[in-house]
Amino acid sequence: MENMKPTSLFDVFLRLRPSRHNNERFLDVQESSSEDELPTHITINPPTNDTRRKAVETFEFTGVFEEDAQQRDVFDSTGIIPLIEGVIGEPGKLGRDGLLATLGVSGSGKSHTILGDRCQRGLTQLTLDVLYRHLEPYLAETDTSVFAFNSIQTADPAESQIYRAGDYLDSIYDNGNVSRMSRATTPAFESSFMSAPSSKRYAPRVSELPSSPSTEDIEIEIDEDAEYAIVISMYEVHNDKIFDLLAAPTPGKSPAKRRALLFKATEGSPDRKLVAGLRKVVCSNLDDALLVLETGLRERQTAGTGSNATSSRSHGFFCMEVKKRHRGHGVPGPWASSTMTIADLAGSERARQAKTAGATLAEGGAINTSLMYLGQCMQMQVENAKSNAQALVPFRQCKLTELLFSDSLAATSMNHRSRQKAVMIVTADPLGDYNATSQILRYSALAKKIENPRVPSTTQSIGLAPGSRSAPGSGRVTPSALTEDLEAALEQITRLREELEIAQLHLQEETNRRMEAEAAWANSELRIDEVEEQIRDEVFSEMEAKMALEQRRWRAARDEEMDRQDEHVDRKLEIMARGISVYEDEEGGLEDQENIPPQSPNVDGLAQRVGSLALRGTGRKVSGKENPRVGELEEENARLRAQLANVEREKGLRSPSKKMRVLKTRKWEGSGMSFDDAL
Repeated sequence: MENMKPTSLFDVFLRLRPSRHNNERFLDVQESSSEDELPTHITINPPTNDTRRKAVETFEFTGVFEEDAQQRDVFDSTGIIPLIEGVIGEPGKLGRDGLLATLGVSGSGKSHTILGDRCQRGLTQLTLDVLYRHLEPYLAETDTSVFAFNSIQTADPAESQIYRAGDYLDSIYDNGNVSRMSRATTPAFESSFMSAPSSKRYAPRVSELPSSPSTEDIEIEIDEDAEYAIVISMYEVHNDKIFDLLAAPTPGKSPAKRRALLFKATEGSPDRKLVAGLRKVVCSNLDDALLVLETGLRERQTAGTGSNATSSRSHGFFCMEVKKRHRGHGVPGPWASSTMTIADLAGSERARQAKTAGATLAEGGAINTSLMYLGQCMQMQVENAKSNAQALVPFRQCKLTELLFSDSLAATSMNHRSRQKAVMIVTADPLGDYNATSQILRYSALAKKIENPRVPSTTQSIGLAPGSRSAPGSGRVTPSALTEDLEAALEQITRLREELEIAQLHLQEETNRRMEAEAAWANSELRIDEVEEQIRDEVFSEMEAKMALEQRRWRAARDEEMDRQDEHVDRKLEIMARGISVYEDEEGGLEDQENIPPQSPNVDGLAQRVGSLALRGTGRKVSGKENPRVGELEEENARLRAQLANVEREKGLRSPSKKMRVLKTRKWEGSGMSFDDAL
């Protein structure tokens, strides 16, 4: 009847971190009834500035660690040691898988709890220390025994590439050992990292890694008649794809072009899904395991955000596979394996607070989506425990939930493998973001209520043929073809949902691009109008300036030409006046002058010159015989007097005050202004 008793799938613990914020505290820990026991209940109070009037909520956990808790306190009190004992297995029995996961908001202390810092080791390093401290005397000689190493390769069901720790580390941090290839039974990838030269990298020193807290006082039971091997592997779930963290980066290839791995059932494991194609490293001592861990952590995707300077952009998985076989006097037995998996889940974040954009924004969306599916799976599993109608838990909606729950919730009635035991550590900042923290606490509270599915007893399994639908007289429907069809349909729905999400993402991207293009087009049209108006104004101003310049040049040229003409006429008159010598009656000249109207200065000057010539002529007593030119000069003088009279008559028709210059009008096109207007 022990198998019929429902047990919790997760032991959920809450760890509070010392806050760096100065906000109002919204999380209170209720004191425990005993000083030796951890508190189990907390209360969250909505902030005073909350306008939604949320209610006060109380959550129950397996245990609550307050801000002053140390790494060793968490390691001792969360049940990790029983997880390690379960993975190793009791003497003469097989082990069971164990899972340790952290959940929390970004920047709440998850990675510190799992991986530690420069001063303290995390739960991962402490687990490795406990394993190697107790198993190292019983480890197989894989470094020196080809038979032992080949047997581990042959027994691996996940189509993995398995290497010795020395070969793997030399290939990562030294180019001298590229000739040593994997001897796995399965084909390698297209470009094996063992055959391609890698860039020079510096290996971390184990002496520089933290060594506290110590685990020397921890004792666990070991099967001394068994032989063990510890195989390390690491991978991450980034943007809902699985990537190997121990695969060396290919020179010249960007990290975005990494090859994703498949989570599937293999030929060696037809009833259980595994991550196929991982690179696994057999580590014979703690130092090699720590170096492999540091190597994988360097490849993990991280980025700085507004919430965390080194925010994890993926869900990280560190797997310690403990292989065990009976060590007798004859041929050793087959290897049986159980895995201790430590999952550092990325924290949920809000884009406004994290200040992410571009690739980090897409990564944050993928993280939040996977955590949402995780909460949905927990909710449905809790509802199944309360209801008689068992609904299928959609844990295949994303890679995270499939990795976490496929070993616990998959419908495999004929698989009598012990289900894994899981511990979840929730980290929270009591002075951080109320909304995000309260949502994570609700998810974790659901995880504590999830119960392991009951394992069918031996009497129920007897008589069930592989193709039968139900046991005779049992009245219960067992997993059958209908269940397989439902699972296949669920997988198809999941695949279609993924394709739909990808199509929606592409549609959103194209919509954004179109909107950006239309906005740029409208801005370009406005800019074109502005530039056209500006050019028109500049051309108009330039044309006006040129017109004004041409008008000034024309006026200057016209004035200069008129001055030259006047000067030329004056010179001719002067020359003419100098050569005229006539006699003129002085009285007649005075009478004529009385009849002449007022003249302009130029006409008066001409008259004066003519008069002077006449007066000078009168002073001379020249006869026609003495000077034959006298007659000609008198005729010329008469002609000039007639011309002078005509000029005076024309002047009389005009204003007698000034000299007017009459020019032919000429209109100009362009500015709309004629020369008459300019004058």
